[in-house]
Amino acid sequence: MAKIDTDTQKIKEILTRGVHEVFTSKELEKKLRSGKQLHLKLGTDVTGPNLHLGHAVIHRKIRDFQELGHRVTLIIGDFTTIVGDHSDKVDMRSETNAQEIKQNEEKYKDQFFKTVLKEGTEIRHNSEWLSKLDFNGIINLAKQFTIAQMLERETFMLRYNEQKPIGLDEFLYPLMQGYDSVALNCDVEFGGTDQTFNLLAGRKLMPNFNQNPQSAVVMKLLTGSDGRPMGKSLKNFIPILDIPNDMYGKIMSVVDEVIFEYFELVTRVPLTEVEEMRKAVKQGANPMEFKKRLAREIVDFYHGKDKSLEAEQHFEKTVQHKEIPTEITVFEVSPNTSLLDTVKMALGEKETSSEIKRVIKQGGVEVNGVKVTDPNQPMENKSGDVIKYGKRTYVQVR
Repeated sequence: MAKIDTDTQKIKEILTRGVHEVFTSKELEKKLRSGKQLHLKLGTDVTGPNLHLGHAVIHRKIRDFQELGHRVTLIIGDFTTIVGDHSDKVDMRSETNAQEIKQNEEKYKDQFFKTVLKEGTEIRHNSEWLSKLDFNGIINLAKQFTIAQMLERETFMLRYNEQKPIGLDEFLYPLMQGYDSVALNCDVEFGGTDQTFNLLAGRKLMPNFNQNPQSAVVMKLLTGSDGRPMGKSLKNFIPILDIPNDMYGKIMSVVDEVIFEYFELVTRVPLTEVEEMRKAVKQGANPMEFKKRLAREIVDFYHGKDKSLEAEQHFEKTVQHKEIPTEITVFEVSPNTSLLDTVKMALGEKETSSEIKRVIKQGGVEVNGVKVTDPNQPMENKSGDVIKYGKRTYVQVR
């Protein structure tokens, strides 16, 4: 078994950095000081293949616990995905089939382990125990909650007041997530503020099975690049799988107001240094330099120091000094191809046609330095033509 670190300062930071609330803080602090290896749980429904920095907030916190010597179980919600979690949804969620879940799971794990340490992490599927529950078991779980408690959840109450449908199966979701904790007899579970009710369901159910209630760590949600909560539907997210130049550039595009929130949630720069930087900005320092450090820290964590420095140089050259990079992607395309099709051919699977069209119409594409806003405009596509897409992507016609 790994040696358990009970350092007082490390425990203090792990219970506060990026944390919205702990149920309960004294209880978890006692567990961490005990020297016992704790069993950590994170459940996820793999409804999509891509993770972003918002997901990494919880993953970094789990890694903090791992570095103190504690073990992790990642629960793939192959069974709960069938019902769907509506913690942050204002409409009924579409179903995901078994094949999609399996495909998404493999991609999820690859990205998950870019933040969380693979050693000391076990992966389980909640179909292992949820599929074995009979109707009596489900009724016994349901007895622990009331309809009034379910409707206290903001998204359910909103839909109820607007007379939008709420499926009875949706009320079963927190019961299932709570039973995940019972099945594994976990010590600690993690989630965002939108998951609080589900996390507390585990605390409520466990004593009914003669288990000690798990502690629940509720993490703050990361703000997106535009100042709104980070989410794929808002297109304000930064993917874990972004190449270094894109990751660096997107971090540089976040609004200044969230720089130090990012430092706290997505990096492990000492909080004393973060506070010093915050004070410096209040006293008139240019936030650009601190944002550059933020971008370096994050790219370094996911891609290494050399790549982070290269990404910074690329940003300074192409964005700050508006130069065309010396290393540029070259592609072949026929003359008189529309701008939309030309850009799509250059970018491949990196962007959808609808997203490219949106960027073109909003003035985000230049051809040889000239802005073009008509997606259907035929392009000459002469050898050597340079197309700039967005703020950071350059391609050249062969």
